[in-house]
Amino acid sequence: MKIILASASPRRRELMAQAGYEFEIQVSYKEEKYTSVTPDEIVKELALLKAKDVAEQNETKDLIVIGADTVVAHRGAILGK
Repeated sequence: MKIILASASPRRRELMAQAGYEFEIQVSYKEEKYTSVTPDEIVKELALLKAKDVAEQNETKDLIVIGADTVVAHRGAILGK
């Protein structure tokens, strides 16, 4: 089964390689809009958005798409990048 990492993060790429996975990189450029309000829910929503976008761009359905996102928060407030 084909594995796609839906992330441009060098660190995520490094972690996947260290774990021994063979995978491709395909970045989602979909606008990051979310409706959640807490940092933990926002990061889940954005990771799912990226994974779905990349999955929809692939014709084969015999694949695993890993979406990820990171936010830094302090006391429930997201700090800017």
